[in-house]
Amino acid sequence: MDINNYDAIVVGSGATGGVAALTLAEQGIRVLVIEAGPEIKRNEAISSEPKDTLNRLFGIASKKHANQSQHPGYWKNNPELYSNELKHPYSQPKNKPFLWTQGKQYGGRSLTWGGITLRFSPEDFHPSQQDGYGPDWPITYNELSPHYDFIEKFCGIYGQKDDIKEVPNGKYIGEIPLTDNETIFGNKIKSKLNYPFIQSRGFDRNSSVKEDQWPKSSSVGTTLKKALNTGNVQILSNHLVESFEIDKITELASKIIIVNLENGQRLALKCELIILCASTISTLRILLNSENKSNSSGFKDTSEKLGKCLMDHISICRFFSVPNSIPKKNISNSYPELSGAGSFFIPFGTNLPKPESIKFLRGYGIWGAIDRLGIPKFLQKDVNSSIGFLIAHGEVLPRKENSVSLSNKTDSWGIPIPHIEFEWSENELEMAKHMDCTIRDSIEAADGKIKSIDELINLPYVDFFTKKSIALSGNPPPPGYYIHEVGGAAMGLSEEESVVNKSNKLWRCKNVLVLDGACWPTSSWQSPTLTMMAISRRACLNIKKT
Repeated sequence: MDINNYDAIVVGSGATGGVAALTLAEQGIRVLVIEAGPEIKRNEAISSEPKDTLNRLFGIASKKHANQSQHPGYWKNNPELYSNELKHPYSQPKNKPFLWTQGKQYGGRSLTWGGITLRFSPEDFHPSQQDGYGPDWPITYNELSPHYDFIEKFCGIYGQKDDIKEVPNGKYIGEIPLTDNETIFGNKIKSKLNYPFIQSRGFDRNSSVKEDQWPKSSSVGTTLKKALNTGNVQILSNHLVESFEIDKITELASKIIIVNLENGQRLALKCELIILCASTISTLRILLNSENKSNSSGFKDTSEKLGKCLMDHISICRFFSVPNSIPKKNISNSYPELSGAGSFFIPFGTNLPKPESIKFLRGYGIWGAIDRLGIPKFLQKDVNSSIGFLIAHGEVLPRKENSVSLSNKTDSWGIPIPHIEFEWSENELEMAKHMDCTIRDSIEAADGKIKSIDELINLPYVDFFTKKSIALSGNPPPPGYYIHEVGGAAMGLSEEESVVNKSNKLWRCKNVLVLDGACWPTSSWQSPTLTMMAISRRACLNIKKT
């Protein structure tokens, strides 16, 4: 394609890239979005059976999706929305597995995002003031709040104002009702255990739903769509960003090196402004390839923290059954959908139960749903019970040992691949024990029973697959499993302690901004995408057209 004049380059077209492109374009800034994958049509993204099951089996057998197939979303979404790991590999120690999910197409991983949108609390931006560990954010909740407002109103978020400090209220367009059994579950854990309980907040559906239009949970259905309509945005697809180079006199990025994935040709584009929204690990790969340690024309990271302190959420999942509140004669074969807003939360944060048993720092929350898995009654082993799940997500501490670096190996285009080294610390493993206890107490209070999938449904060979699933093993899945990775290029108040400043600019190369999860100094426990989008809008509103 012919590339028209542009003022800024946005790398990545997912959740944060869409927000960045829209925010800049509405200010009259001409934007070039560089996307590593192709444009796809709506009907190509929709889940379709039995075709998808056959493609999943091929993806596993060919090792095209060896790691990504471990994620539960892989078995719900179209598997073609998950990148080919043979073409886009990464390395890791054998004893420290990391499951990296990649989405290389217009919209990126927003096409497979579950769509949960919980805000951070004010306390989440300065956690060290509570326990003395690690860094704080250089921004406050009040600075980010108007940008939360904008994203929620623009995208159309569902939720209920519950006035719980751990998850501040947002701007909602309505509510997705709880199922009868979810309401009963919530009432029981509130009355018996005094646990907090809220409807989840988020989108009403995602890309797996068979509709003609892109869902609002995807950037191509909201932010990127409107950005393109401004006339100030163009997209260059099937091009992977390798690195950027700086002018040694000004210390500003002067050109960006991209690779055509179809023919391998390299191209250097001039740049006045670079916005990195490629997703955490992909952004870190670009930064590491652009640093002067690996690039003679690279920028300087004086903090020595680039690639350090990668974080994710540690998790525990349990399936269970509860007595069915609906009379057997009224049971239908229609099921409410599981979605970001169609579910519930037990949002503890650091206000955890049984404080006397806590041997760890920070907090967690529990996501769950009942009667939303779409399992027909004729497949259930007990039609007088309902099936639910609880998944706890816990905050992971920033530790320099958890890192992304450049491997000695390269991909098909000669670019060094990421090497990811990450393992749970004792702090996270102690938290997982506490999570498991809390989940068990919740299910018991609701008169439910924890069961394995093969105890709940009648499907031939289901136990063969569940035994191979790390999510159903009873232990915390490896890092990366829930696709909440953040960190590695933390924002902060000083050049000695952070990679980017409070405006998300590299300290020594201030026309490069890091706006995805890579800029996070801590992880908190909430699903991260809403906060990433709010950070992206805040940073781009501070950029003025010259």
